[in-house]
Amino acid sequence: MQQKTDKTNPSEKILITAFECLSTRGYANVSMRNIAEEAGVALSQLTYYYKNKEKLFIEVINMMTLQYLHEIEGNLESVTGEKEKLASLVRFFKELIRDKPKLLKLFIDFIAQALWIPSFREQLDSLFTELTEVIERNLLTYMKINKRYLGYSPQTVAKLVLGALLGTSIQIILGSDRDSAFESLNLAESLLN
Repeated sequence: MQQKTDKTNPSEKILITAFECLSTRGYANVSMRNIAEEAGVALSQLTYYYKNKEKLFIEVINMMTLQYLHEIEGNLESVTGEKEKLASLVRFFKELIRDKPKLLKLFIDFIAQALWIPSFREQLDSLFTELTEVIERNLLTYMKINKRYLGYSPQTVAKLVLGALLGTSIQIILGSDRDSAFESLNLAESLLN
């Protein structure tokens, strides 16, 4: 995420600070007051821009969603060939775990909160739909010609790919031995090929 600067407008500064707080401590452990203090703004200013914690978290998720979609699509479009695209997608998840664990942790927290908060559930459903469409668009030819996937729609296969990579990534980020755990992502890639 961007770094806070004096030139950042108050709304952006709050959003960036909220991302840092939420991705470091989690939704349940951060209050609006915490975010206001860390952003160096009055609580009233924070509530002026974002009425409550749920609305602020939704904006953080929107920001995160754009980042995820942009990065995944960029990775997939940077290579040619469906097998290379699948390998690129696996690399993206490895890099996310290794280099951007805060982003992944925030995403996991968002998934957990979506179980209980309807507005989060709607956003998560929308994000999963968009991610599935990105994967489907980029791996469509491969999924259609691979005999293993006959009888399944490309959307169904794209959902499986996303679920396998996301679920494995969650297991890795929660586990204690991350280095050997990456073998699971390698296995997911080979099983999907």
